[in-house]
Amino acid sequence: MGKNSFITNQTDLYFEVQNQGLEQRLQKVKLPENESKEIVVTKTIRTITDKVLGLLPIGEIITTILNWNDEIDQEMNEAKKTLLLEQYFNLTDKHEDTINKLKNMLTNPQGNVLFNKIIRILEDYPPDQELIHHLSTALRHIVLKENFQSLFEQHKFALSQIERLTPQALSILADYNNYPVFELQNSITFGPKVTSDWNSHFVQTYCTKKNITDKDIRNRVSHSITELSTQGFIEAYKTEENWVVCEVTSIGRDILPYLNN
Repeated sequence: MGKNSFITNQTDLYFEVQNQGLEQRLQKVKLPENESKEIVVTKTIRTITDKVLGLLPIGEIITTILNWNDEIDQEMNEAKKTLLLEQYFNLTDKHEDTINKLKNMLTNPQGNVLFNKIIRILEDYPPDQELIHHLSTALRHIVLKENFQSLFEQHKFALSQIERLTPQALSILADYNNYPVFELQNSITFGPKVTSDWNSHFVQTYCTKKNITDKDIRNRVSHSITELSTQGFIEAYKTEENWVVCEVTSIGRDILPYLNN
């Protein structure tokens, strides 16, 4: 397993290893004995006392921690961006054409802004395979559409909506073709639209259809459905047969092309 894969696939273990590196660096941040005695007497330099590490200069500790954090941040962002582009290239067999179109995007003023918007969304999350998949698909959609100037506002709006949602909510929205119809007793409607609570009934039917039995995963699905419905991406409607169907709203449909190949 390469370093980038290790960072993105085993993030907790990566941080555990890096924590040991930080501990080792802090162990080295000690004042020479003669300086320690002088500081104790004069107190002209700010220090802290640690039971294990002894007398330490605060400024050097701060610098050590910040330098370590910058290195980790750079490594993680590099790994996430590498995986994003790897998945982008894996979405097509025509690599030469894919490279040329991506180059056109990066060298276009509007296209460059859109690319960096995707990178900023990526950097705001810990390594997440679902999010990287969705962003690579969005990148491919934007690249293939080209016309970066005329479609700039449309693309920017779609990316802003994607940024609002958690990765799992994006996955469930993208899976709209598998939304099941379900029963709902004693519902309140406004026309055909269901205005009373329907989320739990949908989640139960959806998880059964997807063979999701793990309680924690079901809870995450429930949270994502609530997220999608409260933010206006999905709504529920009664059919003529008195079943209930969940449908994607116009805002949700605006971003579906960015989530599906």
